[in-house]
Amino acid sequence: MNPTGQRISILRFVLIFGVVLLHVPPYVPISELEPGTFAWVKAFFQHAMFRCSVPVLTVVSGYLLFRSGLDLDYGKLVQKKVRTLLVPFLAFNLPLVAMVVLLQVQFDVSISTQLVPFDWATMLDATLGLAAPPVNYPLNFLRDLFVLALLAPLLGWLLRRAPWLGLALVLVVALENLDKELVLRTEMLVTFYLGGLAAVHRWNLQAWDRFAWPCLALFVAACAFVVETREENTVWLGMAAPLLVWPAASLLVGTRLGGWLARLSRHSFFLFLTHSVVLVVAWEAFQHLGEPVPYPLFWVATPVLATALLVGVHALGTRHLTGLFDLLLGARTAPRDALNQRPVGAAESRA
Repeated sequence: MNPTGQRISILRFVLIFGVVLLHVPPYVPISELEPGTFAWVKAFFQHAMFRCSVPVLTVVSGYLLFRSGLDLDYGKLVQKKVRTLLVPFLAFNLPLVAMVVLLQVQFDVSISTQLVPFDWATMLDATLGLAAPPVNYPLNFLRDLFVLALLAPLLGWLLRRAPWLGLALVLVVALENLDKELVLRTEMLVTFYLGGLAAVHRWNLQAWDRFAWPCLALFVAACAFVVETREENTVWLGMAAPLLVWPAASLLVGTRLGGWLARLSRHSFFLFLTHSVVLVVAWEAFQHLGEPVPYPLFWVATPVLATALLVGVHALGTRHLTGLFDLLLGARTAPRDALNQRPVGAAESRA
């Protein structure tokens, strides 16, 4: 595996594990942060560090799409994104919608997404994430990636004809929220474009590696600043994070730990698609257990155990139900294979 492919694989698994940790319930707004070391550490990871998972993964997605030149063949682009983004989105969201409806009809269960009584707007959001996150809420990332892929030819034209004007335009659109509900996390438009800049203009992706430690220190300091100041708007951190996290990740490339994380990367997309259900079940179980399990232990152990469980399920599924898993997961090509075998880097991000 070449260094770029390994770095992408390392980041994919680490950041998606971070998404799992980010979603461990209950959600507590940073403005309501309680005093104490544990509350501070929890906020550091959930409101700062791993809030940057989506922006960094979006840069990788934009880089791989434009590096392959997929934006120049719209038919192929749409076909591929339907298979690799839309099909997994529907496959791992619609069954949950049906389950929620059944629970609310039969047992009058009240959750954040109330689908009974029926309302068209609410149902469209729950199933397709049109103007709000779907029932499987982490999948709003796939929804936004799909929209960005559909916009890729327009962005590609800007990248090749007027790259810096294009960057200014997407910054204005994102910061002023001019796209409204087109992209739910509007900073993704900027980070996707940033990945395209790196690909189309063939930036030296190792240029800042000599500053890996300062970049890591600056990123950690920025995250600490967010917690200390109770900063709710972290769009600026999300936009800056890829420029700091990418060189910092070079510290793991070529190490034994980095190799292990890169090998786990093949499980990351399944982990992303399924972790919310495991976390909800774990939270319900914890609430019934009560005092015997301290919440800090639950918060630390749950993402680790959930990740181990889902990695195991995916490993068994790909071994014994290959055809079904290929269909549900979009039959994705691991970036380490594509980046090693294709000179133009035609791999695309699993996330």
